[in-house]
Amino acid sequence: MSGLTFEIAATAVLDPACIFAPGSTEDVSRAVLLFSRNECKFSIKGGGHSNIPGAASIDDGVMMVMSQMKAAEIHPEEGYIHVGAGVLLKDIYATLDPHNLSAVIGRYGEIGLGLAVGAGISYFSNRDGLAVDNIRNYEVVLADGKVVNANLNENEDLFWALKGGSNNFGVVTHFDFNTVAIPGPTYGGLIHYPESSLDTVDDLVYDYHTHQAVEGLLTHAMPQWVYNGSTNDTYNLTPVIYNDNVEELPLIMKPWLDVPHTFSTLAPRTYENLSIYLNEGFGDGLIQEQRAFTVYADKKFYKDVLYKFREWLQGFQDVPGFLGAHLNMPITPRQVHQGLLKGGNALGLEGAGNSTLGVLFFGITFEDPQYKEHIFAEHDKFVQSMIELAKERGVLYPYIMLTYCGYNQAAIASYGPNNVDRLRRVQRKYDPKAVFQRLVPGGQKLPSQEQQVQ
Repeated sequence: MSGLTFEIAATAVLDPACIFAPGSTEDVSRAVLLFSRNECKFSIKGGGHSNIPGAASIDDGVMMVMSQMKAAEIHPEEGYIHVGAGVLLKDIYATLDPHNLSAVIGRYGEIGLGLAVGAGISYFSNRDGLAVDNIRNYEVVLADGKVVNANLNENEDLFWALKGGSNNFGVVTHFDFNTVAIPGPTYGGLIHYPESSLDTVDDLVYDYHTHQAVEGLLTHAMPQWVYNGSTNDTYNLTPVIYNDNVEELPLIMKPWLDVPHTFSTLAPRTYENLSIYLNEGFGDGLIQEQRAFTVYADKKFYKDVLYKFREWLQGFQDVPGFLGAHLNMPITPRQVHQGLLKGGNALGLEGAGNSTLGVLFFGITFEDPQYKEHIFAEHDKFVQSMIELAKERGVLYPYIMLTYCGYNQAAIASYGPNNVDRLRRVQRKYDPKAVFQRLVPGGQKLPSQEQQVQ
């Protein structure tokens, strides 16, 4: 297609035989039927945010790029927004902001909608749950080219499976997200903490997980520690948001400003502005690797794992462009309950009961591919050692968030054997020839019977 442009994470770039950019659901339907009949391998690219090779691209197959499908239509009376699979999150916010509406979607403006079949942490998650639990309808093209809707009234089993089941059942061409009313601009930005404040920030993170996020439903913070190899310096740069039209943080979030910090950019912002602002500074063209696991909220483990990660990162300070990042994100009991109220999902989080969970993310980026094999292996080894430490201390929860997992982490297997069996049944019903298992090899696939939950 003349003039077609799109983005994809550098680490995920492969060499497709050709690129196909559908402009409608009908285009996708005809293409999937053609691919199925001819045993043609293909990939499905939305925003291209994932750095896992094969998640959005493919070697020697057809790369289906959804970037032409960018519809964003508000249905205010019915309380939802209808969006195409190629839309970016900033476009959804831009459409909704002028109407004093928003949606429970991701936080960074330049990413796409892969999170809507993975999990998805939102500015509103402490009140409304995960992104997958705020979808009203998926429009899906099945392996035989048939177009179906999946919601609480039609194909309810497929609706459940898509909420965490990724690309294993069909091509989602459109999403209907429930909208939420907002009073106008939100209040948020970044707070930068120097290395001398990190111990205090560590304590604050536990307070956020177990108090602020639980009691303050309009709160949102995403603590992130960054290591810069060129300066051998670690700092914390935390997005802090209060989802209301206010001029300062309320009392429950004041501790974020009480910790000595280098600067704060907190200010009234539209959600579009906030999503673009938080996206700035992410490196383009860098080699990236990520891993994640989940624990019960535990202050000592949080502090210990961060200390060990900082120590590990210093071993790579001489690698050109080396950066490390650690994020710690809560999943509160209310978030899990919101999922149950809205039809359930495949994630297997109900076992946490009344405990808050922490999703721990570990990411690295660097510039020179000669280091890739060694650093990836060492990163895998380090994170696995932290998982073993969590097991020893009795704080590991067997869930890996798909949108933050590593290329060889079994995220779907971590949902638990009952949910995996249910996902397999849904797959056999809607894709009996396993087209999306065989011909779409990238991304997180349904585990085989032999795979064990971590």
